[in-house]
Amino acid sequence: MKKIAVLLFVLIVAGTASLAQMGSGMRDVLTPLEYSRQRSSEEMRISRGGQLYDDWWRTTVDTVKPDRDHPLWKKQNKNKRGGYDTYRCKECHGWDYRGRDGAYGKGSHYTGFTGIYEASRKMSEKELEAVLKGSAGKEHDFTGLLGNEDIADLALFMKKGIIDMTGLIDVEGVPAAGNTEAGRAIFVKSCMHMCHGGNGTAINFGDSEKPEFIGTVAGENPWEFVHKVRAGQPGTRMRSAIINKWSDADIRDLLSYARTLPSAPPEPGLFSRLRRSMGFGMGHHDWFIPEDSRGFGPIID
Repeated sequence: MKKIAVLLFVLIVAGTASLAQMGSGMRDVLTPLEYSRQRSSEEMRISRGGQLYDDWWRTTVDTVKPDRDHPLWKKQNKNKRGGYDTYRCKECHGWDYRGRDGAYGKGSHYTGFTGIYEASRKMSEKELEAVLKGSAGKEHDFTGLLGNEDIADLALFMKKGIIDMTGLIDVEGVPAAGNTEAGRAIFVKSCMHMCHGGNGTAINFGDSEKPEFIGTVAGENPWEFVHKVRAGQPGTRMRSAIINKWSDADIRDLLSYARTLPSAPPEPGLFSRLRRSMGFGMGHHDWFIPEDSRGFGPIID
């Protein structure tokens, strides 16, 4: 019995040492590579535009993060957020791109601003660029914040990357039924290893008091889930469904499976408790905190 206990201790130490070594390289694995416009495909530019729509400061490496409210913010008084959040495209126009006519038509994110879905269908790419440069009003001029290439990628996403999410999620936020087994296969292949773990709780997007995992987002904000699956997460190497040409059915299946994942961290098992007791309590979220990194460079399958 004593030999078994010693062997178990050795295995645990060896395993946790390997985990610690892997953790030291995690930042290299998950942090984006340097983005080169010269080597980018149209799909890469569309994906990058989607990340700029989500969080343009995190997607870039040479921009300054505003610390004041957006000039247009004074035209509404419902959404109480302030500072940089008011400059994020998604905060006004929503994850479903429909603004006051979509998911952000109620709740704490409501602003009353219109969406961009209809404009993206009617306007040309150059016209959309012009709007971002203030053609429809100087208060919407982003030229002092974003470079010309950034604005061009954002306009390209608006023109060619935006999808009609009503085919995936109804107005009440209920996703269309997908094949959870097919979704699980996608999750295991593209999301589980080195990132989100077997049950989707390896990376906590929130904090210890209010944790947020894949299952949380898929259940509470499926529009955000779809957008991030398609464009990727700013400041990380998360895969982009746009770049890797996943179908809408793939995204629907992955969303269906993700909604079965836990939205709370599981109770640690014996092995986890032993590792923590020896100072090896790291999880992926300890190795890599998304807020620390900026840039664009999703993994390409």
